[in-house]
Amino acid sequence: MLAHEKTPFRLRAFITLFWDIPIVLKNTILIAALLVFTNPIYAGDISIKDAWARATAPGQANGSVALHITSTRDARLVAVSSTASASAEIHTMSMDNGVMKMRQLEYLLLPAKQTVTLGPGGDHLMLFDIKKPLKEGSYVPLTLTVQFADKSTEKVKVRAQILPLTGSGSKHPHHE
Repeated sequence: MLAHEKTPFRLRAFITLFWDIPIVLKNTILIAALLVFTNPIYAGDISIKDAWARATAPGQANGSVALHITSTRDARLVAVSSTASASAEIHTMSMDNGVMKMRQLEYLLLPAKQTVTLGPGGDHLMLFDIKKPLKEGSYVPLTLTVQFADKSTEKVKVRAQILPLTGSGSKHPHHE
């Protein structure tokens, strides 16, 4: 019996069909598959998009990370860590008598099927005592811990793209 005769019929049909597709279309299919499987990041019930951090200036010890996070069910972001810094925290910013104040949050609510935006001027992730400068074009690795209503947790690994020191932050960076 020949090797191709051992191949299941459906697989042989797929291979035959794919073989007859012109190379340009094959490349398009490959690129589409890569885009689908690389952006955004999905981990079980959690989806994260557009994670980014600003490059740091010389001597700057802290930085922040922005992203969009969505949970399929009610949850809360309870922790963040990064190998790029000594510690990381969930923070919020608010105006108090005309003064912008930042404080640590114990957790951040993630209502089911609603995208929560973390970014400048509001809720965000802080990196403290950065181990080496954040350089434009590289990535900051993060691990987010999400706790669901049933008390189960899920850890999500994210790479936040480092954008230039100045700019709007509206660029949609690439992901793992």
